[in-house]
Amino acid sequence: MSNENGSCTLPPPPRDGIAFNTLPWNLNLPDEHSYIHLKTTPDKGWTIEHYDPETDAGELTDAHKPYGTTPLSLYPSTTSLNYGTTIWEGLACRRSPTSDKAIVFRPQKNYARFVNGARAMCLPAPSYELFMRGLQLVLQENADLIPPAPELDPETGVPQGGAKLYIRPMLLGSGQQLGLHPSPEISLLFFVSPTGSYFQGKTMGGLKLHLERRRSRAARGGTGNVKCCGNYAVTMRPLLDAKEKGFHDNLYLELDTYHNPPPGTSSRLQQAILQELSAANIFLVLKTGEIVTPSLKRGTILPGVTRDTVLTLAKEFKDELKPIMAESIRMAGMGEEKKDNDIEITVSERDVCVADLLSATEVFVTGTAAEVVPVQSIGTSETPAEELDGEEEESFSVQFPHGESSAGPVTNKLLEMLREVLAEKRSSEATKDWLCDIYASPEEFRKGGCA
Repeated sequence: MSNENGSCTLPPPPRDGIAFNTLPWNLNLPDEHSYIHLKTTPDKGWTIEHYDPETDAGELTDAHKPYGTTPLSLYPSTTSLNYGTTIWEGLACRRSPTSDKAIVFRPQKNYARFVNGARAMCLPAPSYELFMRGLQLVLQENADLIPPAPELDPETGVPQGGAKLYIRPMLLGSGQQLGLHPSPEISLLFFVSPTGSYFQGKTMGGLKLHLERRRSRAARGGTGNVKCCGNYAVTMRPLLDAKEKGFHDNLYLELDTYHNPPPGTSSRLQQAILQELSAANIFLVLKTGEIVTPSLKRGTILPGVTRDTVLTLAKEFKDELKPIMAESIRMAGMGEEKKDNDIEITVSERDVCVADLLSATEVFVTGTAAEVVPVQSIGTSETPAEELDGEEEESFSVQFPHGESSAGPVTNKLLEMLREVLAEKRSSEATKDWLCDIYASPEEFRKGGCA
């Protein structure tokens, strides 16, 4: 979308009086923003009455409500309250330090995951056009809550971390019933909140993760790959327990591989397969030159957008990572020292075992909220005797060569690459449609790419 002079429309300046970079990662300033709410039924679904992309008209264009004074009307028998039929997505809108445009990152991937979740929860999925226009309109309506563009590192010119306007599309069963059936009414919502960053500026010391051996986040055949509310509820008690023990988060196992090891296994814990954290994917940088993350094929891991982004960047700019990988291995003192050109980098998605952690020079996690965050250590804790039922339990602990005081070279480089893409300072054929300008035309926004 252009103005009368043919130049691109830019967002209004950030609202005065808000210290954006001091905001926590939470719901902030709820009385200052508006949200979108649409309803339908399973029989009707989402139609051109809700949004017609041919005319850019429908209920969607007049569905804004003040967040602080217009709560949802939910009855005790609401389906989503009783049976958990709620899915949601998390996206971020940032100001580009290069063009000052307001940019959403890879919403196409979020829509694909949203559709998968809708199918799993027996909810009619909105069309791609409705989903994308809903994002665009809620952001335009709250555009003065988009924080200032991130500052550039004076040494490298790489954008530093900063605040963002978080967007959460939701789809939930909002109808009334007692029976275990799909909801007779469905609500589609889009709401926002300005949020601070997990880390200011460069990455800091890494996370201490607890290797959870007793409780499961997801099992094969379940909904571990669906962004539904139940996947987060099940991690809350274990997360609080881990924090009480001095850890930042839990790293979950495929518990069936822990409890049912192959015959002759010397360590059932070390052969167990890793999943992910409470709300983040995990990556290992191995001394062999492999950058690896657990595979999605088991259906127990959420297909994170930042996860996919890191995989793509690592493959796309593999040659650029060679000297960085060599530095990581050299500084860690692991393996045979090689020249930069002799390093073979492989980027993999496969089953990752606990034993693989012992060969890692770096470990990091990825997510919309945190971007790329280093891990300094992973270990177990002692289980109370009354919970063991006479069962013996292995312990495990590893401190990684990089991550204690700052991110390792590969972790830091991948974070820089991600932030360069977000700031329109790095691009390739693979990244060309990743950035969506909220003031582009609806068609251009759906297509992606900032011209």
